[in-house]
Amino acid sequence: MAFQADKGRAMRIGLYIHIPFCSFLCHYCDFAKTANYDSILVQDYFTALLNQFRVMTRHLERTSGRPVSFSSVYFGGGTPGLFTTEYTSLLSAVYEHLDPDAEITMECNPKNLNQNALDAWKAMGVNRLSIGVQTLHKKGLEILTRDHDASTALRALELAMHSIPSVNMDLIYGWPGQGADDWVSDLQQLVNSGVPHASLYSLTYEDRTPFGRMARRGKVRPEADEALADRYVAAREILGDAGFEHDEVSNWARSGFTCRHNWVYWDFKNFLGIGAGAHGFLPAAKAADGMATSRIDYVVDDAIDIGMRYSFPRDVRTFLRRAPDSASADSLTAVVRELGGEIDEGRDQDSALIEYVGGALRTRHGIDLAFCEKITGQIFSPRPLLIEALKRRVAWRDGSRLRFDPAEWFRENSWASEVLLSF
Repeated sequence: MAFQADKGRAMRIGLYIHIPFCSFLCHYCDFAKTANYDSILVQDYFTALLNQFRVMTRHLERTSGRPVSFSSVYFGGGTPGLFTTEYTSLLSAVYEHLDPDAEITMECNPKNLNQNALDAWKAMGVNRLSIGVQTLHKKGLEILTRDHDASTALRALELAMHSIPSVNMDLIYGWPGQGADDWVSDLQQLVNSGVPHASLYSLTYEDRTPFGRMARRGKVRPEADEALADRYVAAREILGDAGFEHDEVSNWARSGFTCRHNWVYWDFKNFLGIGAGAHGFLPAAKAADGMATSRIDYVVDDAIDIGMRYSFPRDVRTFLRRAPDSASADSLTAVVRELGGEIDEGRDQDSALIEYVGGALRTRHGIDLAFCEKITGQIFSPRPLLIEALKRRVAWRDGSRLRFDPAEWFRENSWASEVLLSF
């Protein structure tokens, strides 16, 4: 049964749960993951997740003096779709703190998706799936080291949409050898599939991945920025014509199918992250006397709390060694450290502002200038380039909101600098 919190008092936040297990390792992926596991390690990991969830939720409620209520839950990975009944105990604990209308997303790969898994996830309350298709071209699937073919992916999408209310399709553009026509074909098949949400990501060559190592050795060459920009324009045109709303630089949704958990990140809202490699963003707790419960001063004033960012070890076995059944520390920051996590101690109000502006300008919600003014103590005074952008209507101001045309979201770094220097 869902947690019935006093909505006037409850701390409504998101919940991210990292599942690091994969049946294979894609050469482009830099997320915390392992394909070296057995049933004992999986059981130990889910036990540690449950303990970590209980410890952190209890301390968050104690230090804030408010009940915690999760508005969204996201199972990311890795490949969360490898498992079903393993989630039972963890979700039972989560349900004690869950909003009645919470969004619960499960990431999965086409090859792992079948009717039995769908029935199990649906029975557990999962109401959204994110399916890692990446491309529907044989050449691209081989280059990206995926273990499914196009027909398997399309069948998985069709099966999913008959069982789960909301489905997302992931695609990657900019893979070596991809032509403009290949990308247009992927987009058209996405539209024809009827899937209501799309996440489209430009391939990145991360240092720790085989792709990153190949790029350093000159064995592959990343796509030129101009070509990537052209892919982005094609996505905007094709999905826009098909009735998708552009939520964020990489995300499109049909009406009623936006990803609520994504907006937790984009709107600078708090979320609890648990699991190996998981990141979290929690409010700075205050004790009953009003003093911060950590020596790190995250609170700018009574109205603005720039929060605490933390992360847990990426290696599963390291994570398990640092995951006790309980934590004795008084402050939430100390609890995170006791559980093996690291706190971003160098973070201050300037870095918080950079985080917020850099993310918000890439969304249709745009930047809340009043929020920025509270953090900085400065009035927004647009620089010449911003004034010109406002005149040309590539940016516009609506009350305290500054929004950019989606064509500009792909250039967020340069616009973020202009906005930040305007305070």
